[in-house]
Amino acid sequence: MRIVVLMGGDSPERDISLVTGDNVANALVENGHEVFKIDPVGTREDQHNLNAKNSHLIGFEYPEEKQIHIHPNSYYLRNMLLIMKLRPDLVFNALHGGKGENGIVQGMFDALEIPYTGSGRVASMLAMDKELSKSYFRMAKLPTPRSQFLDRPDASRKKIKKLIYPQVVKPNDQGSTIGVRIVDTYEDMEEAIDQAFKFSDKVIIEEYIAGREMTVGVVKTRTLPVVEIRPKHQYFDYECKYQDGMTEYIVPARIPEELTRILQNLAFQAHNLLGCNGYSRVDFRLSENNEPYILEVNTLPGFTGHSLVPMAAKAAGINFNSLVEMIIEEAVRPG
Repeated sequence: MRIVVLMGGDSPERDISLVTGDNVANALVENGHEVFKIDPVGTREDQHNLNAKNSHLIGFEYPEEKQIHIHPNSYYLRNMLLIMKLRPDLVFNALHGGKGENGIVQGMFDALEIPYTGSGRVASMLAMDKELSKSYFRMAKLPTPRSQFLDRPDASRKKIKKLIYPQVVKPNDQGSTIGVRIVDTYEDMEEAIDQAFKFSDKVIIEEYIAGREMTVGVVKTRTLPVVEIRPKHQYFDYECKYQDGMTEYIVPARIPEELTRILQNLAFQAHNLLGCNGYSRVDFRLSENNEPYILEVNTLPGFTGHSLVPMAAKAAGINFNSLVEMIIEEAVRPG
């Protein structure tokens, strides 16, 4: 198959996406596919640098300004036209966060009738918007921490004074724990909120669940082994996620079989409730009484050396290249 790996982008998770994209592209080449790597905000020179062996074709196909009537800084549109000209059988969406994960890019490919991996535009939007996804969890009676939202920086914060601390403050629509802080006192809350508003137009304040962090990957119609995450910091922050030696991963998690089945069942329910497709990763807090709480559903989890879905797949006997191929097969499956 001719496959475009979409990677990079303009979200705060750009650097992680580039690593994911490289790993996926290498696996696809090893699996026998023809591969092009495209950065949706890249210039023609950027695309050349990403595609050493195919740079001549990229150069030939790259849309010139005189050929198209769009704003010269509209790199997303320009690179969508480039993808159209390359005529791929499939786009492997290796973006993380921002337009790549909130439904915008999915909507573009839907309009262009180009198949792509992962969830569609509606499920992507629901999963990225924590306020919306948590409302779905509550309506379906799936356990999730209590929360409230601030929809603008100058919104009234009177309710915050009545909260029981600690609380978790985070942007409503970011991943990789960007802008997230655990707040122990009211005095620190204002600074945490202001910081979170730098990354999103809406901020979530969520009760902190003391206990352990767990995650469950979903691939096609199966759930993967539960992974327990033990970070060196108070929570699984950006440094712990991507720096060697900062986190211990236990897979399969050393928990009772019944609890494993409960977590896997909740993950599958959350995945289907939001309408996700192909693969996802569902993050949990497990209380000190072993009560699970769904934090969020990630529709485009990472494929780096520290990433949790490939780690769990390996524990289930699925190597990296096979995992990538499974995701492709699901994306091109009729219906």
